[in-house]
Amino acid sequence: MTAARVWAEDATGAGATHIAKWKGDKQAAFLLMFDDSAPSHVKNVVPQLKKRGLVGTFYVNPGKGGWPAFREAWEKEFPAAGMVYANHTMTHKGARDAADLEQEIVQCNEVILRVFPGRNPRLISFGIPGVPQGAWNVTNDELSQVLAKHHLVLRPPFDGHGAMIHAKTADDMMRLADRALAQGSLEYIIYHGVGGDWIVTPLPEFTAFLDKLAAKRDQLWITDPVSAHKYETERSTAAVRTLETGQKQVRVAVTTKADPQLYDLPLTLITPVPAAWKTCTIAQGGGTATVPVSAGLVRYEALPGGDPVTITPAAGK
Repeated sequence: MTAARVWAEDATGAGATHIAKWKGDKQAAFLLMFDDSAPSHVKNVVPQLKKRGLVGTFYVNPGKGGWPAFREAWEKEFPAAGMVYANHTMTHKGARDAADLEQEIVQCNEVILRVFPGRNPRLISFGIPGVPQGAWNVTNDELSQVLAKHHLVLRPPFDGHGAMIHAKTADDMMRLADRALAQGSLEYIIYHGVGGDWIVTPLPEFTAFLDKLAAKRDQLWITDPVSAHKYETERSTAAVRTLETGQKQVRVAVTTKADPQLYDLPLTLITPVPAAWKTCTIAQGGGTATVPVSAGLVRYEALPGGDPVTITPAAGK
């Protein structure tokens, strides 16, 4: 069925708009995560990510040596470069009990919120630090309670996704991304040292993998754990309602049951438009964007629970 026929048959607008599975209507999602505030992240990782325009999520320990030694980079350079920080506890020493865990989490959160000022409360990703046996004395229930209290989201499990433990070469790492593409799912890899430090991924393997990954960016949404979590959570309970269709404009509304105070990521909507439209103006609230029409469909970003979206043909196009 052509897009033009979709428009003609859905002239009432019922069911015409749908929500993309992943942001930007990408085929799958992928996360690059880095643990422990390692010095090699400063020396090797961020320069290589910046070179390719990729985002990494750094699970930081601001009370550990790798942070104080490179404070200027961690607190100014990396945030300005668009990197994302997540909570890996303040010191990476473990947790004697739930109260100790809460202190470790609160102190780390305070640093992240200071370095990235803005909306608070907000969701922050959390990764359990790998510590010696006996140094982590917190039950899963206690962990869940502390994370919920401080708006932390537990990242996906380490098993099967550790660089140099489960994936030792660029090809091994790329198999994770290829699996995401094959399944339309989310995949990820977690690094420690890169070109130095501990559990070391050789720099040539790392850069070879980044090149392979960047070559798939038209298919992969390469993002951070909180953005992926927000998108999936919002999408899972979202609904789109067509308010108006016609040759002059289309209006739709999108809602979600997710808490708008914490889940504030726009969803990607795909709407059929009249065949004559080649470029559209998308307006929601006070914002506008101009986007192209492809095969009778317009893809655009809309905030769930916000004002209705108005789609019109762009003037002169």
